[in-house]
Amino acid sequence: MEKEIGGYLGLELNSKYDNIGSSIALNSARNCLRYIIKAYKIKEICVPYYICPVVYQVIKKERCKINYYHIDNKFMPIAAFNRDAFVLYANYFGICAKNVKTLAKKYKNLIVDNAQAFYMPKCGFASFNSIRKFFGVADGALLYSDKKLNRQIKESVSYDKISHLLKRLDINATFGYTDFRKNSELLAKEPIKYISNLSKAIFNSIDIEQARKIRLKNFKYLHKQLFKTNKLTVKLEKNDVPMIYPYLVEKGQELRNKLIKEKIYVAQYWGTITDRSLNYNEKYILKNLVAIPIDQRYSLEDIKKIMDVIL
Repeated sequence: MEKEIGGYLGLELNSKYDNIGSSIALNSARNCLRYIIKAYKIKEICVPYYICPVVYQVIKKERCKINYYHIDNKFMPIAAFNRDAFVLYANYFGICAKNVKTLAKKYKNLIVDNAQAFYMPKCGFASFNSIRKFFGVADGALLYSDKKLNRQIKESVSYDKISHLLKRLDINATFGYTDFRKNSELLAKEPIKYISNLSKAIFNSIDIEQARKIRLKNFKYLHKQLFKTNKLTVKLEKNDVPMIYPYLVEKGQELRNKLIKEKIYVAQYWGTITDRSLNYNEKYILKNLVAIPIDQRYSLEDIKKIMDVIL
């Protein structure tokens, strides 16, 4: 595109970081998975029951057979796979680096879904994350794959999907929530595209290393307070930078509702999964895990406020 000179002023973003590096920057995590399936011509893939239902939809859209598997209470697959099988593993909540490394040694065709683990380096023969789940951008995900898709790919455009971010900044999150849902639906309908110029400029303006430090500090504070009552055994490895603090307790749904009432918005991940497809352990996690926010927007004072509500 030819550079334009003069005219009205635009957004002034300090894009001083190269946060994309050697990755393939696409518009969404789901399209990273589609890219991998197409590039490697995958016809059959092992997928956990306990994962975002969008993953099933993406794989079926690519006419790829799904072999489902269950996970145990340490998020490890219960089943063993053929060594040559294509296996998709989700790095749950960004706390499963140890599991990823173990599985990568056993299965040469491991695909790692790091949508909840942005900072996890490439592991397995292909992996991808989600910029959008960790930073305030309208679209974006980073794919790590040695094989390139041999086809023309267009750039995404995101000026029409950013209203929820602007409304949150200018007014509040509640005011922008409807736009967030609408913009997410628009993004979900997009084919495989490269990340938009707008999201790329915003992303390259963010000090992601500082964000990493804040996440870890907030996580460690919460864990020190809550590990005795947390039914999950959480021990961070070197490459673990969690998306949230996963707090698993009896009557987790009640605590989740209590926090939301105090304007502490905690997600219930993958609540639309059909219960019948899950084992007891997966159902328990689905129902009772409370996803406490720990990201770079929050100081220790904010985290202490969350603790006050929990206690």
